[in-house]
Amino acid sequence: MSASNKPQLPSGPGLAALPGELHDAVQGLWHGSLGHTVRCVPTRRTVTCGEGTARLFGKWRTGQGRSAAAEWRWLHLLPMLGLRVPVPVAWLGQGRRTLLVTAAVSGRSMDAWLVEAAANGWLPQLVDCACCCVAPIVRRLHDHGLVYRDLYWNHVFVDDPRGAAGVTFLDVERVLRPWFWWRRWVVKDLAGLLASSPVPVPARAGLRFLRAYLGEPLVRHRGLIEAIVRKARRIRRHVPRYG
Repeated sequence: MSASNKPQLPSGPGLAALPGELHDAVQGLWHGSLGHTVRCVPTRRTVTCGEGTARLFGKWRTGQGRSAAAEWRWLHLLPMLGLRVPVPVAWLGQGRRTLLVTAAVSGRSMDAWLVEAAANGWLPQLVDCACCCVAPIVRRLHDHGLVYRDLYWNHVFVDDPRGAAGVTFLDVERVLRPWFWWRRWVVKDLAGLLASSPVPVPARAGLRFLRAYLGEPLVRHRGLIEAIVRKARRIRRHVPRYG
């Protein structure tokens, strides 16, 4: 098929600057000739194509244009604040359907690392990584007046928690600059991490993480600790809509 006869892509941010091979990959994802589904719920579907450093992820949405726009915006803004996120490639849409494409990230999710660390006896080293590498970044986000609202360990990717522990945050569409109930949102972020460990973690590890986040002793923060624990219990009782 000649270039002039190829199905055309709808316009969207990032498309014009893409080199040929990357443009072709985005086109293949849009038209369904590339990629396979890795997660699917009624209004969202995530697909992937390619391998290694050339791997791409595409997030399809139906009727969620605002979420797609928000994620595209935060993927560009959060790196300016020192947070590593997936590299945005393109965002395009037609009617009620949008497709946001990002580059794959390195490492594995922290919930996967937690399972491996607990099974193989190096959970203390992983707790060290969380305290040294993840807690300060969460604090940096909050210091800039932003909350994540979807902060669970499966959204935190780490390259190598026993070596080069580069940290990447996924699914940033719900990041918010709240004007009200600031403490409530901070508690929700921290409780999300406490509640989402797939393996039992000693209470002292959670307290170490919170101290690393606060940068000071916990003696004056008993109310915050109790609020986080209560919220974590409620999160654990919640049954995900789609699993």
